[in-house]
Amino acid sequence: MITNLSVSVIEQTTSTSDLARSAIDDGAVSGTVFQAHIQTRGRGRHGRVWQSPKGNLYLSVIVQPSRPQMDWPGLSLVAGLALADTFAPLINNGHLRLKWPNDVLVDDKKIAGVLLEVYKGVVIIGIGVNLVTAPDVGAESWPATALTDHISQPVFMDDFRDQLLTHLQHHLAEWDQSGLQPFIKPWTDYAAFLNENIILAHETGKPTHGRFRGIHPDGTMRLETDTDGMLSISAGDVIRTRPVKQMDNPFNKD
Repeated sequence: MITNLSVSVIEQTTSTSDLARSAIDDGAVSGTVFQAHIQTRGRGRHGRVWQSPKGNLYLSVIVQPSRPQMDWPGLSLVAGLALADTFAPLINNGHLRLKWPNDVLVDDKKIAGVLLEVYKGVVIIGIGVNLVTAPDVGAESWPATALTDHISQPVFMDDFRDQLLTHLQHHLAEWDQSGLQPFIKPWTDYAAFLNENIILAHETGKPTHGRFRGIHPDGTMRLETDTDGMLSISAGDVIRTRPVKQMDNPFNKD
């Protein structure tokens, strides 16, 4: 799927995704990567703003999968695992977790995220990593952290990026050949809130309560509920985790 990686580094842009879209318009091939030191309109899932100060890593990777489009959402988990594998030599695995479907957590704080976009039949994998600065998020947002909060050695952006792209290229090749199945166990080994009660927010409708039981072979969430049994969730955000006795009201503050 990606035979060669070609990385272009830009000082400032609206977002690396915008650069990727323009490049696709011009016929860019799979493996084209754009990195920016500053994004003025970085974005996350559901149109959220991704704060993008200088010093952190922001990049987009153009990927042309050979697998059917119905398999493409699993690339979010594949990219998340590549991030976890990049962090693993730097951060104790007991502190490092993957939050379904697209976030990397350290001590339950967000350190990196993945955004998948499909444009003209091509996938753009957007990745943001808080290397040196954690954004100042509001009370309703998931708390954030940066790599420098957890290690004593200097952070070298280019080294981290190159390691990440190496892991990503390897994982993408395996996914393109074998699908998501080989990634289920390694992803689950990093899974945050496994077998815990969670509250899952949807774009429409009220939040769903349940116990997170891992992921299906297609990457959807296995959510066990008291009312509807085991559900297969294809989209949503884990907004909160609660002990069983506190799961009655998703807006309970304590």
